[in-house]
This record gives sequence, C-alpha cells and structure tokens, in this order.
Amino acid sequence: MTPPPPVDLLGIPIHPVSVESLVETLVAWGTEDRLRRVFYVNVHAMNLAHDDPAFRRALAGADLVFCDGYGVKWGARLVGVDIPHRLTPPDWIDAFARATAAAGQSVYALGDEDGIAHDFQRQITERTPGYRDAGSMHGFFAKDGPPNDDVIDRINASGATHLLVGMGMPIQERWATEHAHRLRVRTVLAVGAMFRWYTGVDVRAPRWMTDHGLEWAARLASHPVRHFQRYAIGNPRFLARVLRARIVR
Repeated sequence: MTPPPPVDLLGIPIHPVSVESLVETLVAWGTEDRLRRVFYVNVHAMNLAHDDPAFRRALAGADLVFCDGYGVKWGARLVGVDIPHRLTPPDWIDAFARATAAAGQSVYALGDEDGIAHDFQRQITERTPGYRDAGSMHGFFAKDGPPNDDVIDRINASGATHLLVGMGMPIQERWATEHAHRLRVRTVLAVGAMFRWYTGVDVRAPRWMTDHGLEWAARLASHPVRHFQRYAIGNPRFLARVLRARIVR
C-alpha cells in the first residue's frame, strides 16, 4: 500500500495520513521484503530540523512522516497547506496492535528506561488478543560498537516484523537511519515517549486538552524548567518561521 503523497511544510515532507491509512500502510509494508522508516513531526521536530542538517536528512529520507502535533497542523493551515489529521502514537498504537495481531505480525519495543518497554509489551499483550510480542529492551546503550551490534543482533534474531523505537528525538531517527541497512525488520517506527504514556509512568493531559491542541501547555505547567526551551521558546520560534513563509508565498 502506498500512503498519500506528502505535502511540504518549511521544506519537510509530511504525509497527510489518517489513523486508518497509517495502520493499513504499516501492516501492508509488514508483508513486503524491505525495510521502511516511519517518523513523525511536531513543532519541536520542525525546529530541530531547521537547526540539525542530519535530522533534516533523516526526515527527508523516511518512507512516511506523519503529523504528531496540532502546532504543525495549524502552522500548515497558515501557509495554505492541508494536513487534515494529527496523530500521536498513544492514540493509534492500540489500533496498530490489533491490526498486526490479525495479520500475524510481531512487534519489538526498543527504548526508554530499563523495564518500561517490557511493561509496555506486557500491557498491550494483555489488552490485545493475538498480539505477538517479539521482545523488548531499554534504550540506554551505546549507539555504536559492540553494545549496539548486540542490540541489532537481538532484534534480528527475534524475527520481529515491526520495531518501535522510543529513544527521543533526534536520537531515534538518527539511529534508525544509520542502521536501517542492518535491521531485518519490515518497519522501524519512531514513537518518542509513547512507552511511558502507555504504561502510566507519565500521565498525559486531560482528553479535552489533548483534543484541542493544549497538551504542550499541560507539559509546560507540570515541568516548566524541563520544557521551557521546547515550548516557551520553541513554539513562538516556529510560528515566526511559518509567518515568514506565509509572507513569502
């Protein structure tokens, strides 16, 4: 299955997929004999891509990039680009789990602190009849040399169809891009902090906030020092770049 063609926002290709088309595409790719990289963008990602050429190239080289934040969706609207759907991994992972279970495809979870990916696999297995847990491992390992080789060997030996990578941005995208030629899975999906949200290690904002583009405000309020640069500085910076692009158009 081929996802809809990407639209361009500030030089970043973004595929306007829905939850249904994303999941259908991932499962279809799981049947093919090649690896696909699937990344996401939010305002933080757009700012990183502006500053980090390697990260920008990783996004440009991905097989699918979806919108993970309302800020990106609204920014696109300001410059006349239509991105109708905002998807965030905690909102589509259960649908993905059900679809992979129905297709007999297995999933490996890599990332976060010790035990969190394992708890994610345990919880999603309990909730999803037929879900195939191919294994899990934390993300705190050296990203090159023998420790990295060992991780790749474990993933390949598991026979996993799909690999969820939750190491944070831009580490997860760089790692997936650099080692794609060595991985024998069919898809590598960057999922950020999804394992933490799913298992309840971190608690998401109330639904009315997440559904109205205010999740960033809840994160900033709960951890102002940690998130000040990302939201208090990053959001206006992104808006300024979008407004400049609108004027140029």
